[in-house]
Amino acid sequence: MKREFSDNEDMVMEELPPFLRPFFWDVDFHTLSIAKSAHFIISRLMEHGDEAAMFFLLKTYSRKEMINVLKKSRSLSRRSRNFWRIFFDLKDGIWTPKQYPTPYGIYSSD
Repeated sequence: MKREFSDNEDMVMEELPPFLRPFFWDVDFHTLSIAKSAHFIISRLMEHGDEAAMFFLLKTYSRKEMINVLKKSRSLSRRSRNFWRIFFDLKDGIWTPKQYPTPYGIYSSD
């Protein structure tokens, strides 16, 4: 799905394709917008997506958008983060670690 622009260059909201529904089990799938929910969608699919979800990400979002989410997302595991770093051929940098809430505060295993 390519994003379209109207005459006034505002992004037209598009819905996610139905095959991605299982990855968004905890939210109202129909309220997700490819443009407005980009960070959440990219992060979720980077962590839980399958091959079809990966192709959707690469076709829909830019490399820059995906790398930005990779650097800032707190929901990506070390394994997923390393996969995407290798995929994009990125060197070491500043990465936000995954954080787990505990009764005693936030815990990070990274």
